[in-house]
Amino acid sequence: MTHRDRILAAIQGEPVDQVPWVPRLDLWYKANRYRGTLPRDWSDMPLWAILRILGVGRHEVIPDFLEVEHPDEIADQSLGLAHVPNQPYRLRFRETERIAEREDGIYRVAYRTPVGTVTTRLLYTPQMRRDGVTLLHVSERAVKSLDDYEVIAFIFEDLEVEPGGRYAEFQDAVGDEGVAVAYCNIAASPVHHLLKDLVPYDEFYFNLHDRPEVIAETAARMAGFFHRVVEACAQSPAEVVLLGANYDVMLTPPPLFAEHIVPFLTEATRRLHEAGKLVATHTDGENQGLLDLLVQCNIDLADSVCPAPMTRLPLAEYRRVFGSHPAIWGGICSSSVLPSSFTDAEFEAHMDEVIEAAGDFQAGEARGMIYSIADTTPPDASLDRIRHIGERLAELGPVR
Repeated sequence: MTHRDRILAAIQGEPVDQVPWVPRLDLWYKANRYRGTLPRDWSDMPLWAILRILGVGRHEVIPDFLEVEHPDEIADQSLGLAHVPNQPYRLRFRETERIAEREDGIYRVAYRTPVGTVTTRLLYTPQMRRDGVTLLHVSERAVKSLDDYEVIAFIFEDLEVEPGGRYAEFQDAVGDEGVAVAYCNIAASPVHHLLKDLVPYDEFYFNLHDRPEVIAETAARMAGFFHRVVEACAQSPAEVVLLGANYDVMLTPPPLFAEHIVPFLTEATRRLHEAGKLVATHTDGENQGLLDLLVQCNIDLADSVCPAPMTRLPLAEYRRVFGSHPAIWGGICSSSVLPSSFTDAEFEAHMDEVIEAAGDFQAGEARGMIYSIADTTPPDASLDRIRHIGERLAELGPVR
């Protein structure tokens, strides 16, 4: 089986010749290349060549958010919008004017519309570059008053979604070395988008309590954009589609998740299933209290599952609730590959725990498991430990 075959089979709960091992190494690679600390023989290699040497699959789920066609498109991160290669559509503003100024890693952005203007600010610090980060920090969010909701609603109604984009070329480049996951949207619903990207957290919850009609109307007007990007993904050649990311019991508690995320994520998943797509959502966070709700959405893959000790939930609890559907991509906490955080004995104990949590490999209990370092491999990770994980997983043999 190829890496692509194993990943797709695992997502669908089918047997594989060996458990997929697909660590996310993009930030590790960017950081060490920027610092000049890649192994000497790898200093001029692209990441895909290093992955071949390591014998691991390509983790093509979360994109490089800086890989845009036009420099000013980076500024749209402040609206939670992306213009990336694995996006099977392009976004265009019809009447909205984007005015972006960049100086020393600071983006000051204004979005001017017929109904008003909102301003935002993004930061891209030297430390972020050193850490391989491509998703900039939004230090000033767009919504600062109730009047700004009208502007946001106009902007999202104004967005043109053109199916296609650069996805086909991206998929061809990945080939059989991984699965080219299509990027639908970073938020899983319009309300989630407001919370995650557009309104300061405290203000969002004040507004949701005091002026729920404003949140509801804005979300309803944003919904057309969400339906258009879902439909673009449904019409694409993608096999797996990513919708939604970054849940946390503190920021997206169960009541909010049930009321404002489950309905749209469930509806979108149904439409994508009709089109023959598998649906992933990016679950790196404290997911206590959210697992049953994720199951309710009927998603196929929980990407970036980060277990205890970095979060409260051990991998065994995810497996107890999920079974083999949704499948899990992750399961190995990122601090375990840092010698400064885990001793060798603690690292081995963690590996014992996450392998045992998958279930009996020969009895088929370990179906639906794709191992990765969640959320991502840190820049100072030990290459010896990364190689050792692969060796331990290979020794387990096929998943029946």
